[in-house]
Amino acid sequence: MAKSGLFNVKTIGEKLKEEGRLKLRPLCVYGSNEIPDGAVPSYQVDQCIAKAIYTSALFENTPPLYLDVSHEKCCIGGRTYTGLIEPHPLISYFVTVGTPDFMGGAAEHLKAAPELMDEGLKKVGKITSLGKYIVIRPCTDDISPEIIKSIILFGGCEQIRNLSALSQFSSSDFFFKTLIPGGPICSTMLTFPAGMAENAPRGSSYVGPSDPTGNTWFPPDLLIMGIPAELAQQMATDLEESFICKRSKIAYPAKRTSIKPYK
Repeated sequence: MAKSGLFNVKTIGEKLKEEGRLKLRPLCVYGSNEIPDGAVPSYQVDQCIAKAIYTSALFENTPPLYLDVSHEKCCIGGRTYTGLIEPHPLISYFVTVGTPDFMGGAAEHLKAAPELMDEGLKKVGKITSLGKYIVIRPCTDDISPEIIKSIILFGGCEQIRNLSALSQFSSSDFFFKTLIPGGPICSTMLTFPAGMAENAPRGSSYVGPSDPTGNTWFPPDLLIMGIPAELAQQMATDLEESFICKRSKIAYPAKRTSIKPYK
């Protein structure tokens, strides 16, 4: 990502936020062998990793967050999908129909049968942590561009629709440049766009979440977009020539056509 003439991390975040008309601040993701100055464990903000990340985007006084293998206070799913622990052998039952042998028989009913979940995890492949610490923090100019793995954006439906189109601007691919994956919310934010999952498509932006378990705290009119670092760089570069800047009145119309019923 760090090549002559490319944008720094702060500029990428600022450009995507400004031209994407986002209200929440963009965040970046990377691995580190050291805890950044002022950073706090994500569980101090919330036990749910995804909720802690959303809090960081929503409230600018939230310090940088980090995850590590010792963070047993984080939810088991989040630690699994960030590569900090191996999947529990009965996790597929919890996600599907439940079993008395795990979490008191609790079940999320997200898939029809545990076998489907087991097969799905095999397709995802091994999940590997980004380093000793996984860091999630605002996009600032004191972060070396070489280490950034992905960018996390939060926006309304129209904003994410436009940014999804922007992610496809320099590509001939109609189908796989923007994906809506399964899995927990933190996998949309972190795992897939940051390249932690062995078989997750590289170079695709990830939009969601498709996991309803966060609906009690995640606003119904908001979406997440996780973007690999190189794609985020490309999107920031493409802005000036894209429809977002060239046809801003189409991307963000001041006046809208009303739809009339059939007579």
